[in-house]
Amino acid sequence: MTFALISTIQPSSGGVEAKTRWVVDELAALGISSVLAWYEPWSCSPELSVPLAQIGSGKRPGHRCLQVWPEVSGHAIGAWLPELEFTHYQPIRPWRQLIAAADLHIAITGNPLCGHRFLASGKPFLAWIGTPWHGDRVDRVKLFPWHRRLVDRWVNAPVLQSMERRVLRAPQGRLLTISHHTARELQIISGRPATAGVLYRPSDPALFYPAPSRRVPWRIGFSGRYSDPRKQIHLLLNAVALLVKQGHPVQLELTGEASGHFLQSAIAARQLTNNVHCHAYLEPAELAAVLQQWDLFVIPSHQEGLCIAALEAMACGVPVVSTRCGGPEDFVLPNRTGILVAAEAGALAMAIKAVCGVPGLRRQLADGALRWIHNHADPATARRNLRSHLKAVYPKLEIADA
Repeated sequence: MTFALISTIQPSSGGVEAKTRWVVDELAALGISSVLAWYEPWSCSPELSVPLAQIGSGKRPGHRCLQVWPEVSGHAIGAWLPELEFTHYQPIRPWRQLIAAADLHIAITGNPLCGHRFLASGKPFLAWIGTPWHGDRVDRVKLFPWHRRLVDRWVNAPVLQSMERRVLRAPQGRLLTISHHTARELQIISGRPATAGVLYRPSDPALFYPAPSRRVPWRIGFSGRYSDPRKQIHLLLNAVALLVKQGHPVQLELTGEASGHFLQSAIAARQLTNNVHCHAYLEPAELAAVLQQWDLFVIPSHQEGLCIAALEAMACGVPVVSTRCGGPEDFVLPNRTGILVAAEAGALAMAIKAVCGVPGLRRQLADGALRWIHNHADPATARRNLRSHLKAVYPKLEIADA
């Protein structure tokens, strides 16, 4: 049986897992089984890696096989010198064995580096990328202790940047992005056109569909890992506080984290205890039921590769207000699907009021959101797109037209 090796990140909730799960299902429909593999963080499984202190001890990096989903197995793989981030993407022996055994090689990731594991083999690969390496981690680096920032600046960063350019320029690689914004950024890094197209991850129409009778006026929300500094969730809280002071009946719902307790002090400080609700992490069917109640989806981020949850909201007939933060500019079309604003609480509050306070405008934007999804991110369109790129990378593979 034909099988695909998918180089990715440690499975968890979020956009990369959503993309990976969709590709696995699409490959299964073609009779292709999938195996996932990823670098297992030292902090999670120290026994799989060999840090500096253990060099010379005879220990070698290991791997562990486990079941990721009922029908999909995965390999958690360690690294030499895990203290240095670039080692996480080196094709050590367990990677080489998996690469040699696979028929198809696919990288599904935030940044391009997961594709680096395929370069030494010379095998063709398809990569689906969310953001450049730097944009994917700039906020995390700010939280490093000073000595780790120094190592990152003078050791990790130069090597990782070189590795990223190698992936972007690899003749055997075919790269897709999740937005035109990401494609432009990668072209700047590569110095030449680096991608073959944009692939939007579609929503499941059996779950994400309009339910106008469920909509609650002035109920707005954001779905995503809002503990990530890139999401600027405090900017959204400030905008809601302004609206409450103006007398608007706004209710904010947040979902995407296991718990929202870390926000409680910020919510209380703004006197929003009765206006903000943090859901626990929601499964897709639960999320769809919540999205269908929203008047508006709001993205307060300063950097987004796309924001898959916003597309799920649009599939439910929910328009979007977003800061100008990259990926959302693909689908937040002013006066057609939503409103784009500067990253300022006043501007965000004004846009929320413009949509929630004017039913006619809200209907216009909701209709436009549904049209955009139908034209760009419905399952049939995405399936045709994926299959055409698979054919380009693997011309001998029998792939029926969608």
